Amino acid sequence: MGLKFSEMLSIIIPTHHRPNLLIRAVGSALSSCAASDEVLVVADRDPGARAVLVRWTDDPRVKVLDNTGQGGASDTRNLGVAAATGDTVLFLDDDDALVPGYADRVRAITTATWGFGSQIIRQDGDENTALTPRPDLKGGVAGEWVPFRRKIAALGAGLWVRRSLFNAVGGLSCDQRIDEDTDLCCRLLAAGHQPWIEPHPAMIIDRLVETPRLTSSTDAETRAICYLRTFQRNIASLKHERGAAAFLAFRAQRMILRSKRHDLLEHLYKDVPGFHLKALLRAKHLVKRVKV
Repeated sequence: MGLKFSEMLSIIIPTHHRPNLLIRAVGSALSSCAASDEVLVVADRDPGARAVLVRWTDDPRVKVLDNTGQGGASDTRNLGVAAATGDTVLFLDDDDALVPGYADRVRAITTATWGFGSQIIRQDGDENTALTPRPDLKGGVAGEWVPFRRKIAALGAGLWVRRSLFNAVGGLSCDQRIDEDTDLCCRLLAAGHQPWIEPHPAMIIDRLVETPRLTSSTDAETRAICYLRTFQRNIASLKHERGAAAFLAFRAQRMILRSKRHDLLEHLYKDVPGFHLKALLRAKHLVKRVKV
């Protein structure tokens, strides 16, 4: 029996003043699109985006929206999903490229409601990057025995989700400048939806000096606050996920220590479940203080 494909896929591309990279991102999306799919480019206070995409004026799959509201990456993506008509949305950053064939692989999945693939890191625009699968990832729906850390992914890892489910869990949190993707994965898991993990590459991530990525360019204090917020908002609903508490707590503590906002540690510790985990976190903190 043949595979049953989704009726329509909507690829959401937020953009902010990256004209040359945007052209490549849209081109990669279109090369993977079916005739019934759509590519929604959402310009976040970027009036020049429409002019950049003029070459695709006659392509009905390409639609350009202007975000004149709150702004920011999460709000821009949420606006794209709100305008989407596909039953599945796939996120693509304007400085990344979609691996050929990935959209078809997503359409073929009928046993999961969200998922992601792996990333290929390409240095300095090297077009000969090998698209090899990650041997540590097994394809298919993640079972409950799969550690929590394996079930979360960045939006830039080819993350896709059924549009109705994205809306049901509240979309992306606009107060999260970064880590909004981890927060979304947490809420999807808390709602009982296990991800489809694709070992084959989904996205090509370029490491170019002139295009710093949001995560790496965000100041340490903001990073710490966002990681702490992800922990606080989701820890109570992830008791069924193996290793979730430890993973989220340790990463939040690590960011807090890097930011030197030690006052945030008590906010973290008060919500950590169980004496054993609290003791491990405090011990890790003491070891770092001694090393310093």
